[in-house]
Amino acid sequence: MGDLDRAVARIVTWSQRPNWYVPWEPPPVYERSGSGFVIEGGLVMTNAHVVSDARMVHVYLYGDPEPHRAVVHAIGHDCDLALLALVEPHVLDHLEPLTFGGLPRLRSVVETYGYPAGGRQISSTRGVVSRIELQAYRHPSNEQHLSVQTDAAINPGNSGGPVVQDGKVVGVAFQASADLQNVGYFIPTEVVHHFRRDAAGPKYQGFPSLGVRTESLQNPAARAAVGLSREQTGVRIDRVYPGSSAEGWLQVGDVLVAVDGVAIANDGSVALPQHPALPHDPEPDQLRADVLGLVDRRFIGETIEVRVSRGGMLHDLAIPLIVWPGVLRYAAQHDVKPRYYLHGGFVFVPLDLQMLRTFGNDWHNKADRLLLYEYELRPQIDPDRWRGERVVLLRRLDHPVNIGAYWHQNLVVETVNGVPIDSLEALVSAIESSEAPFHVIECTGDRLVVLDRVRAAAAGPEILARYGVHQDRHL
Repeated sequence: MGDLDRAVARIVTWSQRPNWYVPWEPPPVYERSGSGFVIEGGLVMTNAHVVSDARMVHVYLYGDPEPHRAVVHAIGHDCDLALLALVEPHVLDHLEPLTFGGLPRLRSVVETYGYPAGGRQISSTRGVVSRIELQAYRHPSNEQHLSVQTDAAINPGNSGGPVVQDGKVVGVAFQASADLQNVGYFIPTEVVHHFRRDAAGPKYQGFPSLGVRTESLQNPAARAAVGLSREQTGVRIDRVYPGSSAEGWLQVGDVLVAVDGVAIANDGSVALPQHPALPHDPEPDQLRADVLGLVDRRFIGETIEVRVSRGGMLHDLAIPLIVWPGVLRYAAQHDVKPRYYLHGGFVFVPLDLQMLRTFGNDWHNKADRLLLYEYELRPQIDPDRWRGERVVLLRRLDHPVNIGAYWHQNLVVETVNGVPIDSLEALVSAIESSEAPFHVIECTGDRLVVLDRVRAAAAGPEILARYGVHQDRHL
């Protein structure tokens, strides 16, 4: 076997994934496996979803039956990449690390390496690059980044393995298509390069977001209405999200004309230039992608050059890119404990993706309609909702103190004791600072929940003991 095969590793993890419906309960341990490969710096690269929520990680090297314990050195859930460091020193010293290439050409052949289906022997498959565009990354649930589609087999266990062309890594296998047969995707080195550079800093910050919603201007009448000439192209901004990078810089009605000097077409796409930090293809295909592909090349803390047409005048802006906390409620959560507060038998949690997933994978159809409205539509109608978080009365642990509370689950809390609630911490404060005889909890839909303050506080220890809850909160 060559050096390439020897640099590919099998990764086995033992993980615990919390249950957000019983957020205090210790989750069961389950085993899963994936692939990885040795890179410079004595590290092993893999997917974030292979090692997320892991309590123990073992790395098996080629031809070596002994497990080598590893720890997560860096992880980017937004781009589904991770780096592992082996606990035992010098284990990788005899291995030649794999090096990275650039973006493969369309219709060129690539080869995937890994340990699919939990097998202990390395496997490789060949396929053709059939598409390069922004795709949804399943692990974070709310992120889109550049990805490469191929018909090379990418099966469970292949995740985190290298995709190779001409002896260089051109991507990391990470997911298969749920709708198409014999179609898989790998993360291109452009995304890998961003992750590695960010992970080398004191704290991984992730990919930036401009924080706007745009509308295409493919209709000539729409372009004329916003004052664009026939020669000009761009997209209209119809939403600037509070707390995002764009707030204070861009306005609703602005036409986004160019980003970092690259013109934006009327459908929101750009001709994506070669990445300056990666090897160049001598005859590059013109790659068109959503303008988000240009934003992805920047880092939190940098500025991005934006040209807009506003009132018929062109303006050049240098917008600082910041972390946008508001978007986190739409992301899947990993390597964290669920946040909750239990009082009087009522369980309160934030309204986020994990809460909605308590309805199951088909939560879009099974979740309460009012919850979906508050989660997906209310922030669009009332943008200031992006600045805080909504809190849900998730369920009730039955006890005499809360008997007769007919409205006791999946309710969005508006006020507690007259105090507007914009975070779980605000709800806790409103309850624990009150000296009134009753806690009055007003919820969306004109639902009202009332607790006797003294009795609810006294019942706390009994409720915890009865239901095996070790503590009444995790904030």
